[in-house]
Amino acid sequence: MRDLRAIVAAYEQLDAHLEELRGAADADEAVRDRIAQRQRINDHAYFVLAWGQFESSVEDACREAIRHGQAQRDWPSSRAWSLYDPDDRRLSGLRFEDRLALVLEKGSEYWKRAIQHYNVRNQIAHGAMRSERIEVTAVVQEFYLLQSAFAR
Repeated sequence: MRDLRAIVAAYEQLDAHLEELRGAADADEAVRDRIAQRQRINDHAYFVLAWGQFESSVEDACREAIRHGQAQRDWPSSRAWSLYDPDDRRLSGLRFEDRLALVLEKGSEYWKRAIQHYNVRNQIAHGAMRSERIEVTAVVQEFYLLQSAFAR
């Protein structure tokens, strides 16, 4: 999540500017509505950017877990890990949910929360804009929390 701080800083700067514009247009409801719509679009766009950083960290941790598992000396400990190729660009075709399950306990609260964000990402990326705003800064803090829970 090497670019996440810069992404959040850019988001916060733009959001503060839009909020300032919206506040200055307090007498004109149509202008306020247009600015609020821009803020929502901005939230969605920056959420997807931030998600990309989180997903990349899942992939890095997954590759690390695979390599660690394959390095085990005894076959009972390493046998399942041999199914995966950590150098494969698509991680042996693993779905995101499966990659996530290699670094977070499947079904845990952390895993469920990451999947909820993944579902939001999918909705946005496939054209379904949400009616509510996304608190990008809070979501990014949660991404850091989730990343800290990865099995190492």
